[in-house]
Amino acid sequence: MTAMQRNPLYDSRIANEPIHGHDMDTTFPPDFERQIEALLSLAGRQAVSNPTPHAFTQWFKLAMPKGVPALLAQIPPEPEEVDRFLRSAALSLWADLPMPGHGLQALGQSRQGRNDPCACGSGQKYKHCCGANAMPPLFGNMNLLRYVLDAYPKSRLREVCASKASIDAVADTAFQWLDGGDAARASALLEPYFAGSAPLTVRVAPLFNLLMDAWLTLGRRTKRERLIDAILQRGDRPLKSDALQRRTTMLADRGDHAGAWRAFKQASELNPNDPALSFLEVTTLLSEGRVSEAQARAQWWAAFLAKQRDPQLADLVERLRDMAKDPYGGMMGVATSANADLQRLHDLFLAAPPPAVRHRFDVFMEEGEHRAAHGVASEFMPDADLAKLEKRWQKVFPQAKPGLTALQNDAEEVWDNAPAWLDLLQKHPALWFSFDVLDDLVMAVDTVHWAGVEQRLLVPMAERAAEQLRLTLESRGSGPVQCPWGVLSHRPSLRPIAHLAYICKEAGNWQRFMALAHWLVFELNPNDNHGLRDDLSCAYARFERWTDVLALNDRYPDDMQPALALNAVLATLASGDTTAARKMITLARKDHPVVVKMLLEASPKPVKPDSGYGITVGGKYEAWLYVGEMREFWDRHKALDWAREALKPAKGKPGMPPPGQQSLL
Repeated sequence: MTAMQRNPLYDSRIANEPIHGHDMDTTFPPDFERQIEALLSLAGRQAVSNPTPHAFTQWFKLAMPKGVPALLAQIPPEPEEVDRFLRSAALSLWADLPMPGHGLQALGQSRQGRNDPCACGSGQKYKHCCGANAMPPLFGNMNLLRYVLDAYPKSRLREVCASKASIDAVADTAFQWLDGGDAARASALLEPYFAGSAPLTVRVAPLFNLLMDAWLTLGRRTKRERLIDAILQRGDRPLKSDALQRRTTMLADRGDHAGAWRAFKQASELNPNDPALSFLEVTTLLSEGRVSEAQARAQWWAAFLAKQRDPQLADLVERLRDMAKDPYGGMMGVATSANADLQRLHDLFLAAPPPAVRHRFDVFMEEGEHRAAHGVASEFMPDADLAKLEKRWQKVFPQAKPGLTALQNDAEEVWDNAPAWLDLLQKHPALWFSFDVLDDLVMAVDTVHWAGVEQRLLVPMAERAAEQLRLTLESRGSGPVQCPWGVLSHRPSLRPIAHLAYICKEAGNWQRFMALAHWLVFELNPNDNHGLRDDLSCAYARFERWTDVLALNDRYPDDMQPALALNAVLATLASGDTTAARKMITLARKDHPVVVKMLLEASPKPVKPDSGYGITVGGKYEAWLYVGEMREFWDRHKALDWAREALKPAKGKPGMPPPGQQSLL
């Protein structure tokens, strides 16, 4: 629900100003930005040694022509012009570099008298040398502190908090390191600002949010909680509000909505005029699935903030208006504005050709142990052109298919190479017909944790994968065809659909979940490697589709999980067959004693998840998963009291076994 955004004070563009009276030709080579980055990195290393203007100028005159020849090409070729430009550019950069010996502040242009010797070391008077043609800041608004700190060893970064370095420049440096994947270095830079017991002010708020992002990346949950607690003790009111706003998002992401709203209320009381509360309230409502309320609050906040007529709030007001119309679309807009690669992928998806049949396969008939003969699809083979494109795709898109039945590989690194695979996708839109490509892209988008991305890109992309498979299977005209998960080549076509089914369940889109899960369990993959049958049975019971509940139980008569058997009891009881229901609940108690006992307790208590990997079969947590979800439906159909009565011991002499067992004694 949060993300890093670049400080608007800084950009990465070189100044486009006349140099010595000559306009710059901005037609630079493709690697021009890389050349500038390399030069500034070298300049940062020079700055660490606190050079004199003369020493820096001598270094620059050697480094610039080799490192950035395209910039030197803008200067008239006469040696005097080139030399003058290099000396002026060197002094301009030297003046703008934050020097460690000056508290990591820029020294600024030295005040030289017109008749003083020029600081560049030419031996001429200033008025005849660098003072003759004043040079604008060559590197515009670039954050030069970043290049100086790049040259610091990690152990030395703790010194920065005691320097005079600009907070904005420190924040932008940390942002760039985070954006480049070096969260550990960003943490080393930012953490010292919050050490000790001194009071903290809202001045360090940008650093707080970046440090929280760094620790999120590094998986340091305890440190994040402790930092919030420290700010609540030592911070001023606005900073405390920022900390509570971050806690709101953390609690909402964990599903603790009650806790999130408590934190939000405290944040609002501490800094009621903070415009950031508007966006936070709307996104918190969305995280809870309260879409209509989110729209209403977005509309109210947009009107309230617009009345302030503050130009700095214009973008926020526009975002809120978008969210009032389409909350998830508005959030998608926020995500794409912060992630150019995501924006580009979204645009390419919207322009993709409609699904079409581009794979061939054979159908084989198999006899099932508990089922009639059925058709099974062979490997899906793309046509020749698509097969060639898939090979090219595999060269540019890092292949990281998950193992076993996992639906996600959590491979965020695929975005590091996004421009390459986006270029290929743009040039060859036929790749959208590939099951492998769709599988890769669904998993890639799933690593982007922004509200709105799931609803406006991941779900439509997975729906496309489902439609692509449906069209392909129907192209044979041979009726339902199975695509067993055990066939490795089927997995890219099945994985997005199973992924989509679980997303629909979590979002409460029950009708679509039941349709997808039914297709997977009854037709595509009856082995149900992803365990959808339990959730499908509970969904059927939720909507009183009793015939489907019983059909699913008949399909898996020896299922180890309790849901199918217990929901079948409920379905049989609802149909009025109490005799059969009594036999079934007795058998269910024998096969699943823990869950039946917990189900019939007066007030079952929540159970913590099992430690280690997976869920213990027959354990208390497995029982709670069923009871927590389905007990209300047993209660609604008055099945709890009936089951307690049905399971009471038969009346007879104390200690006497049931009649059917007396002969065994």
